[in-house]
Amino acid sequence: MKKCNWFLLLAALFLCFPLSGQAKASAKTNPTIVLDGQAIPMQKKDKVEIINGSVMVPLRIIAENMGMGVIWNQQAGTVTIPKESGSVELTIGHKEALIDGTSHSLSTAPRNHSGTTLVPLRFISEAMGVQVSWDNSRKVVGLTSAGPPAVQPDSGPATDPAVIAAPANPEGTAPPAALPVIATGTSTLSGLSFSDNRLMLAFTGDVQPSVHTGNEPLQIVVELPLTSFSADFLQTVLWDSSTLSGEQAITGVPGVSRMAYELSGTDASTVRVTLFLTAVSRYTTYIEEDAAYRLLVVDLNTLSPEPLPVQPVQPGNGKKIIVIDAGHGAADPGTIGITKTLEKDFNLSLALKVEALLLKDPAFQVVMTRRDDTYPANKRRAEMANELQADAFVSIHANSVEGRPEVRGTESYYYSQESRAFADIMHKHLLGATGFTDRKVKYNKYIVLKYSNMPATLLEVGFLSNAAEEAALFSDDFQNRVAAALVAGLKEYFGVN
Repeated sequence: MKKCNWFLLLAALFLCFPLSGQAKASAKTNPTIVLDGQAIPMQKKDKVEIINGSVMVPLRIIAENMGMGVIWNQQAGTVTIPKESGSVELTIGHKEALIDGTSHSLSTAPRNHSGTTLVPLRFISEAMGVQVSWDNSRKVVGLTSAGPPAVQPDSGPATDPAVIAAPANPEGTAPPAALPVIATGTSTLSGLSFSDNRLMLAFTGDVQPSVHTGNEPLQIVVELPLTSFSADFLQTVLWDSSTLSGEQAITGVPGVSRMAYELSGTDASTVRVTLFLTAVSRYTTYIEEDAAYRLLVVDLNTLSPEPLPVQPVQPGNGKKIIVIDAGHGAADPGTIGITKTLEKDFNLSLALKVEALLLKDPAFQVVMTRRDDTYPANKRRAEMANELQADAFVSIHANSVEGRPEVRGTESYYYSQESRAFADIMHKHLLGATGFTDRKVKYNKYIVLKYSNMPATLLEVGFLSNAAEEAALFSDDFQNRVAAALVAGLKEYFGVN
């Protein structure tokens, strides 16, 4: 009898104590990074760790979600983040970092973990000018940037709740959470060009480009590990399939002779692009991003290049100054349609039709960010509008979602609360002209919107990944109808009869 009571006591203890352990296990959560109230999508390799008493966070995803590019030099072990003025530079294993040329001490040295650079959370505050916090009980990193909209949009559910299609535009922010994550090793280079004394590479995938120089001969070398050339790219350039390489001459550019591109490495898994120089040249590098591509720019202009010329306007003439931005251009094709159409071509074609209509209206003066196959930097597009003291900024794009050809519709974006009413009106007219599914008006931190000082909207007219919408987008009748609708939207917003 005593033995039975003893076993009953053990059983009771067993039933009581494990519940506590299970509760603790269930309460364990993976760390989260929240930027301006929104959780940042994180891959498995992106970790938040506590090392030597410091909260260490992944630098790349934070910088990219704040619209900053990250340049990784694998050979030197350095990371550079270009900013509006100056830059942030740090070295793996070193407790000193340069912020806008000034040395700063770090509590813990940056380290590379599974291909991701981890830095102290406090360094994020110092380098990027954001407020930071760490909730140890909930394992949440909080980041608050300067000047976000006080009210988040309530645009209602998307028509297709299973997929919130990511707009294909070069706005520098990280892709929305619904974007498919591209695994390391599946990166492709889809565009390559040299114009305006800038080398530009459009690529996909989560790789860190390496940029370095050589002296014999003088050259600038860009390497993208675990990357291949896209089939579409190889059809547009000279390519030797036996040597896995090609090149093209560059004429009319002082100091540059030619450009070569190849697959290198023992397993041909690295894309190498070499720019051959005839004179020593300084250069800067930066990355711009959108949902479809990342664009690496190697700029051979001076460190403070002359700004692109802004088309003159006549101040005080009573006309509303409208800046029309045809998204993408040059090496950045934007998204690619089912029949290999290029978003950049659609954007420019529609933008030119809008320009033609605005030129006929005495109430407006129109300025284009580009009128041909060139690529003004995204921030520069906004700066042009600011310098003109424009009354409105309209960025034209087409959309895409990988692997979901059935997704379709029209959606529009804004950044500041000042722009919400403008985006609503433009979206209403755009939707009426396309007749596509209404994917609503949404908030996003795209560079061309974030840095514009006037009412600004980015319009995703339709999906090139949908066969029916792709065909419509490249129809002249459709583009003429949409162009007229956008002008009608501008007239309604500004009260023009």
